Amino acid sequence: MGKLMTRIGCAALLSVSALTVAGMALPRAAAIEAASSTRQANVDTFKIDPAHSSVIFKVKHMGVSYVYGRFNEFSGEINWDAVDPTKHTIKAEVKATSVDTNSNGRDNHLRGPDFFDTANSPTILFESTGVKESGGDKFEVEGKLTLHGVTKPINVTIEKVGLADVPRMGKRLGLACEFTVKRSDFGMTYGIDGAVSDEVTIMLAFECGVGGR
Repeated sequence: MGKLMTRIGCAALLSVSALTVAGMALPRAAAIEAASSTRQANVDTFKIDPAHSSVIFKVKHMGVSYVYGRFNEFSGEINWDAVDPTKHTIKAEVKATSVDTNSNGRDNHLRGPDFFDTANSPTILFESTGVKESGGDKFEVEGKLTLHGVTKPINVTIEKVGLADVPRMGKRLGLACEFTVKRSDFGMTYGIDGAVSDEVTIMLAFECGVGGR
């Protein structure tokens, strides 16, 4: 009789424990789901608006002057976290075939194997891997730049130019950035003996809208 009572008592204790654990698990799961929903509510996904954005570069020619160029076709997506800037993500893709330096002959040369080799490497890609606040409206962004088929880590400073709900356009985000890369790091060495500088300065100005607007 004593053993039977002991077994009944243990079974009851296990049942109570299971109910207690289940009762604790449900609110915790609900809390996690609520936190996830809140975070999603804080994040806006912006698309780069090419009509109000620019991708510009400059290189030194013969050591005496700068030649400027631009890319006319590009796209990208920015996930902007209003609460935690370290959760920002940035991805931008540029069509190397759209290079434009106001000279058809030079542009065709740039598309060829001496420079961008667009037949084999048609796109230039940047993807962020980490973001840190840098004071004010500036952020230090770590990422990967793929150029001429070569991928290298890169660190850039990005400025938030503005963020506003614009009449008839919706929520808009403006970002700007300027940085320098060595094209030789990406296997582009033509004319590096002095005709065209190794260092290329890239200037970005992106205006972005939510939902592709």
